[in-house]
Amino acid sequence: MTTVYLIRHAEAEGNVYRRCQGQYDSLLTPRGHQQLPYLAKRFEAVPLDAVYASDLFRARTTAKAVAAPHGLNVETRPVLREIDMGDWEDIPWAELPRIWPKEYAVWHARPWEAVPPHGESVMQAGRRMLDGVRRLVGAHAGQTFAVVTHGSAIRGALTIAHGLAPEQMGEIGWGDNTCVAKFVFDGPDKIDVVYENDASHLPQELSTFASIGWTDHKGVPSTPQIWFRRADPMDEEDAAKIVAFMRELHQNAYGTDAGVNPAALLADVARAQRVSPRSCCFGCLEDGTPASLVYLKTWYDDEPDVGLVGGFCIDKAYRGHGLSGQILGQAISVYRALGKDYLCAHVASENARAQGFYHKFAFEQRGEYRDENGLHFRMFKRICID
Repeated sequence: MTTVYLIRHAEAEGNVYRRCQGQYDSLLTPRGHQQLPYLAKRFEAVPLDAVYASDLFRARTTAKAVAAPHGLNVETRPVLREIDMGDWEDIPWAELPRIWPKEYAVWHARPWEAVPPHGESVMQAGRRMLDGVRRLVGAHAGQTFAVVTHGSAIRGALTIAHGLAPEQMGEIGWGDNTCVAKFVFDGPDKIDVVYENDASHLPQELSTFASIGWTDHKGVPSTPQIWFRRADPMDEEDAAKIVAFMRELHQNAYGTDAGVNPAALLADVARAQRVSPRSCCFGCLEDGTPASLVYLKTWYDDEPDVGLVGGFCIDKAYRGHGLSGQILGQAISVYRALGKDYLCAHVASENARAQGFYHKFAFEQRGEYRDENGLHFRMFKRICID
């Protein structure tokens, strides 16, 4: 008999930023790093002969926490990767039904047969990953090892391991980040699933499901998801909205919006969008209502490895509804695509609320900046994948 612990990676960017991230490589979140010691503790007394992981950062980083107490190295295997989401990679989930309505409708209603354009299905990913595990079982007959992989791949693999038909995949619930399944193999083909989707090692305050409002464990968050559209500075209505958001941001930061020069602002937005059309976007609700603004100064080149934030603003009616991570995710997506290593924001020294936002998402203060509006802290977040 060979025992395999199948582990989902710790909380990663896509889980919080509400973006479709299959084989897109992303970092762990601050809560993801907090989850790791609890996972390590769970396996501290479990005899392990080897630890394997997908080669994606979020899986191999999680695997190191499992391997460290045993003095083991993590061996990576691309076959253990998450589902390939093809053209959907790094697209906000709320954007998919707008761009690919027919394909997304199948994903929503019949996920076992849905294949994103140029991607693969959940069942294909599950079979690929499980076949990779079977090969490892052949190399570790009679031993015990851990495999750190991904949510959709695990769901597909569990469907196969239970002998269910693909259309019965819905009977396999989603597992929280760092959840564990225990498989016992009698040869490569006969599998006994001892337990699955067990995240009992996590305290409630570190549960991803609890924090983002997943109430049914089937991947449907109860908080709003937003999609992004380009804010056109040449369009009269869009221009007015851009200025209104930036006035609100200045009012919140400095107690006055006197520093907003609409003409100069819109010229800077146009300049930024020549670098990337996504440099200034509205985060919109399902009905198209702009609920937030993401403005990035992509024309900034004083520090070649730094992407500078021009402004994040959420309409006061939608604050406190989980949108902050989504607007940050959009900024990271833009600057990572531009090859930046760091995201930087200049935060007014008196703006405690904004400082709280950046500290929540693990920005660190590195220096100060002063302009006509006063003193600012320079807040940095590393966004490149090592």
